[in-house]
Amino acid sequence: MFKKKSKIEKEAKQSGIKNIFNRYKKAPIYRPKSTSQIMKVFFKDYHESSGIMQLDDEHYSVVFEYQDISFAKASEEEEISIFLKWVDYLHTLNPKDHIQVIHAAKPVKTEDYKKQYIYQEENLYGNKLKIAKEFNNLIQASLGDKEQVLCETRQIAISTKAGSFKEAQDVFMQYQLKMEEKFKEIKSKVKRVNINERLEFLYDIFNNNLLKDANIIDVVEYAKNNNLSVYDVIASKEEVSFKEKNYIKIGNNKFIRVMCVAKLPKSLTPRFYNRVTAVEDGNIIITLNITPKDSGKVQKMLDKKISGMKTERLEKVKKALKNNYRYEFVQDEKLEDSIKDAQELQEALQKKKQKLFGNNILICIQAESMEELENITKKIHSIGNEFLITIYNLDWQQLEGVQNVLPFAWNTLQFQRSLTSEATAVNVPFNTKDLMHHNSIYYGINLVSKNPVFVDRKKLINGNGCILATSGAGKSFTVKNDIEQVLLRYPNDEIIVIDPQRRVQAFNRCF
Repeated sequence: MFKKKSKIEKEAKQSGIKNIFNRYKKAPIYRPKSTSQIMKVFFKDYHESSGIMQLDDEHYSVVFEYQDISFAKASEEEEISIFLKWVDYLHTLNPKDHIQVIHAAKPVKTEDYKKQYIYQEENLYGNKLKIAKEFNNLIQASLGDKEQVLCETRQIAISTKAGSFKEAQDVFMQYQLKMEEKFKEIKSKVKRVNINERLEFLYDIFNNNLLKDANIIDVVEYAKNNNLSVYDVIASKEEVSFKEKNYIKIGNNKFIRVMCVAKLPKSLTPRFYNRVTAVEDGNIIITLNITPKDSGKVQKMLDKKISGMKTERLEKVKKALKNNYRYEFVQDEKLEDSIKDAQELQEALQKKKQKLFGNNILICIQAESMEELENITKKIHSIGNEFLITIYNLDWQQLEGVQNVLPFAWNTLQFQRSLTSEATAVNVPFNTKDLMHHNSIYYGINLVSKNPVFVDRKKLINGNGCILATSGAGKSFTVKNDIEQVLLRYPNDEIIVIDPQRRVQAFNRCF
């Protein structure tokens, strides 16, 4: 049967590259046909005891979770100190490896979450019960009335090229030791994320319900007991559609969109990252993809590039002299700017001990409706416009975008921007430290993160406190609230009040 040749194949034949066309035509393209196969896009295998995942035949990844610290409201001196220490950490990275810095939100059932903070009313009577109910109303209002609460998590995923799990484990152990040392200097703590937590993260992305709703505590154990693969367990139980160019639809109640930061201004501050990670009422994942480059190769490339541009400029100068006019009056501004930028980069690498990194910033939005998805998208664009940053959707690359935004340390997107250490570190991945101790005392709302503040002062290095405010601002009322909560939460503790003005004497009647 005669078949009409495609236009591309005809052009390939005419241009003498038919063999190249045929080679690419025969190249296998992996197209997942089921939700279980979609999960295989993210990882190939895993090592349960070490938390390491094998991404493909030769790449492995591990994830570390780190604690946030107070950066948004720090003094200028503290900000500079944190920034420089973050630069030092980036300098410890191996040019053969890739890291992701991820800010995400983990969904938790609101009712289960509230139980960790509200006062138990079962054994309370009289005034104690009345006061406990008042505090519980305040706490529940601060936690919201949605079905799920989004708990912030900050992670660093690292991938490396290795021949086996054992070889990868040795590399990641060195990274963990370096990370613990550097983050200790920043006053943050680091812990390795286990396999079950990593699988749960993937499950939460592609499912409308939580693992707990499916009565699954351990994904690996559940898969073994039910003769299933982990891909079958974490795969979406509803249809996953990639028909639209700029979002993924899961069932009828979940929409996912991945966006990429396309253009940055000449100067940028850490405020953009802080703002976009603190968007209210949005389930958003922000991922910084960072790939160190070999300094030796970069230097050789720069030398060659500068030499080539200077040669080009010399030819233009000769041409100008030949035509009896000065080059300065007709110089190629674009060429001169390129030479200047390359020389500045060369100076930064040689004299300022900077390194070069490949970068991109990805933003993943999860929503329960198209309306919510569009509203959050507008908020992201608004923040970008405020900082003169262009953000666009990854059209027809949504699955690859999700693959690169989740904590697996994939680095397959072609869009990469080369930045020096300081330019890379400008998106300092810290914002504010949230204090949310379980079964502790409620102190209000964190004005930066908008999360409630729950503190057990016994768990702090120093449990002392001081309340400062202008006259009439409510210092005495705050102390009274504190005393009430101490009596409710820690009934065996002693409270000694020194009150020359007798402002808290009414407590004898309440308790």
